[in-house]
Amino acid sequence: KGSDTLKLAGEKGYLPMSLNLNPAYVSSHWESVEIGAAKSGRTPDRGQWRMVREVFVADTDEEAMKLSVGSHMGRMMREYFLPLLAQFGFLEYLKVDPNAADSDVTPEYCAKHNWIVGSPRTVVEKIEKIYDEVGGFGQLLVFGFDYLENPKAWRHSLELLSKEVLPKVQHLKPKMAKLAAE
Repeated sequence: KGSDTLKLAGEKGYLPMSLNLNPAYVSSHWESVEIGAAKSGRTPDRGQWRMVREVFVADTDEEAMKLSVGSHMGRMMREYFLPLLAQFGFLEYLKVDPNAADSDVTPEYCAKHNWIVGSPRTVVEKIEKIYDEVGGFGQLLVFGFDYLENPKAWRHSLELLSKEVLPKVQHLKPKMAKLAAE
């Protein structure tokens, strides 16, 4: 907590971005932006805050889980990201419950708690939930994956995201912060 890079972003007016970690942890990031902004008298804008997430939309929740956890997203987590975070003792940043064992943090766990995976309806609900948990953000950046073996699935996911999900979350607009001097 207390990200120095996000404090710097706030101080200098850079675009803040939070990576694909547990939303409960990420919710502390905006405070860092505000602390940095106050140092230089800036007013931070949550509308500029970028949120990076693993996103996979399919026609059903079951299909989305299969095509995410059981494909390239799951493989990246299993073979690269989870071992990397474990090596540095950072698995805690993916946990919903800090008392959960590190061995509980699997691609399935991440899909359930951190990723935005499911049918269009489920994905809308998950975006709204994350938005509420972190107090609002401006842009959702989709973590891209190489679906070389099944490019139709990835294209279909992006099509569902653009046509069935994004129109239903347009109402999510963050409020401006108070002026740093107030």
